[in-house]
Amino acid sequence: MAANYGVNTTTSTDAARSLAIVSSTPIALVGSAVLSVADGEIYTKATNEEPLYYGSVSKAKAAFSDIAGTILEALDGIEDQNVQCPIIIKVVIITQAESLLSAELFYNNPLVKTSVIENLNSLKSVASIVGVKPKLIIAPRFSHDLDVATEMTSVADRLLAFSIVDLNVADESEALLKKVSFGTKRVLLRDPYVQVWDTLTSTSITQPDSARVAGMMAWTDAQWEYGFADSFSNRVMNGISGTARPIEFNAGQDCEADRLRSAHIGTVIRYNGFRTWGGETTGIDPIWQDHTRVRIFDRISEAALDGLFWAIDRRADILKSVKDSVEQLLLALKGARVMIGYDVYWDEELNTKTNITAGKFYLKAEAQNSPIVKRLEVNFNYSDRWGEVLIKTIS
Repeated sequence: MAANYGVNTTTSTDAARSLAIVSSTPIALVGSAVLSVADGEIYTKATNEEPLYYGSVSKAKAAFSDIAGTILEALDGIEDQNVQCPIIIKVVIITQAESLLSAELFYNNPLVKTSVIENLNSLKSVASIVGVKPKLIIAPRFSHDLDVATEMTSVADRLLAFSIVDLNVADESEALLKKVSFGTKRVLLRDPYVQVWDTLTSTSITQPDSARVAGMMAWTDAQWEYGFADSFSNRVMNGISGTARPIEFNAGQDCEADRLRSAHIGTVIRYNGFRTWGGETTGIDPIWQDHTRVRIFDRISEAALDGLFWAIDRRADILKSVKDSVEQLLLALKGARVMIGYDVYWDEELNTKTNITAGKFYLKAEAQNSPIVKRLEVNFNYSDRWGEVLIKTIS
C-alpha cells in the first residue's frame, strides 16, 4: 500500500514478453516387461499405482538392460539414432509364463491388451507426475491393433502430440486397406517392420520401426533451436540392415514406396542407405497432412498458452504487450526462415462491445510456414538453337 505522504514509486512495463518455444521432444513409450518384486526399484509409483519410469534414454536402457519384454528393443532403436531426449515409460507388467507364449498368443492376449490401453490412457495426466508432456507416443508390437492405435490417437489429441503406429501387414494391398481406419493429423503410419541384428540371439530379427522413427524425430528436433520445423523423411535410419519385405523404390517412377507415401503411409527405402520415406499424417484436411506444419503450429500454440498466461485477470491495457509478444515470436520464426510471413491483429468481428464488456478479447495471428519440398521436377528439353556453336567448332 502506498504511503499517504512523501514520494511513492511503482514499477510497470508495456514491453513484449518472450514466448519460449519448447525445443525438446519427450517420447512416451508403453511396453511390456517381465518384472519381479526386486525389479520394482527401477520405476517409481505414480498416484494411480501404475509402473512408471522417467529419465534419459541411456539411463532407461541401463535400467531395463536385463529385463525381457518390448521396452529394451524400443530403447535400442531410439538410442541408435544418437539421441538423448527425455523418455517416459509406462510399464505393462507380464509374468514369466506369459513371456514364454508365442508372439501371436501374447500380443493378442486380452488382458495384456487391456493393460496397454490403460497405460496409454494414463499418459494424459503424466505431466503432473514427471513435469513434462510427451510429444511422441509409441507402443511397438502393440500399436498395430486398432483398439490400441485408437487409444494412442485419443492421447495424442489431448497432449498435442503424435502417435506413431506400426501397421504390421503382409503386403502393400493390406497396408492400403488398413490405412482407411485412420483419419487424423495426430497419426503417423509406418510399414513395414525392419531387420536388425539381435545380439542376445546372434540372429537377424524383424521389429517395428516406430521407436526408431521417434528417435529420428527427436534427433532432428535437437539439431537447432527450430529443429521441429524440419522433416525426418529422406534421412538414413541407423541400426537396420533391411526391411521385413522388400520395398520397391525407383526414383522418378511409379513404385511401391511412392504409392505407400501417397496413401500417407511412411516406409523405408534403400537409396544410399536405408532411409525413411514419407511423413504425411492421416488427416483428411490437406493443410494438416504435412506433419511439420502440424508440429510448428503446435509448438507456437503451446508457447502462447504458457507465455501469455500472465495476462489473464489483469487490466485490458496490457493487451498491447500481448500483441507485441505474439508478433515478436513470429518475427523470430520468420528470421529463422521457419515462417514466410505473418500478420497479427485484433479480430473486429469477434471483439464486439458485449465481448469486451465481458472481458473476452480475440487476437488473430495469421502465418505461413516454409513448406517442405516433396516433389521437384526438372524438365530437360532438347533444343537445336546451339547448332551454330557446333558449326563454328568444327569449321
